[in-house]
Amino acid sequence: MMSSLEHLPARAYVAMPMEVTVEQMPRVVGEEFDRVAALLASRGIAPRGGVIRYVSARPDATFSIEVGHLVDAADLEGSPIEPDILPAGEYSVARHDGPYAEIGAVTRALMDSWAQEGVAAASAHTTTGEDYACWYELYLDMPREGPDGPEGAVEICVLTASEPA
Repeated sequence: MMSSLEHLPARAYVAMPMEVTVEQMPRVVGEEFDRVAALLASRGIAPRGGVIRYVSARPDATFSIEVGHLVDAADLEGSPIEPDILPAGEYSVARHDGPYAEIGAVTRALMDSWAQEGVAAASAHTTTGEDYACWYELYLDMPREGPDGPEGAVEICVLTASEPA
């Protein structure tokens, strides 16, 4: 795993919200990627990479996530589809090219690196508590089938707080 602190630009995306457990994710996320891609294709809009945005983790082991695709916001002009924005800012980024089953371990290693780097994830106060300001996985290519299941290139991007928590 290679991790770094990087300034990332704002990115437009279209996604559907979901409440899932870790066990449900592999099954339902692929279906949702396909559903959002079909919606975009029906409007002649090309997706520019799959996105899973983590909104919050709950004590009952469920996650509020958004599953969709990056888009060029200009492609949505005149469309009823309104994109959301992944904000620009300083992100802690880990890159992984391999089995998706290893993404959890890569994410844990990224989180473990924060104390040494003096960073913390930015949080947002919402109606449900303190949630992630912006934490997402960006799938850079179409998944390929490997010996351990689906795999591909992924960036894990976590907006950092201006001061460590």
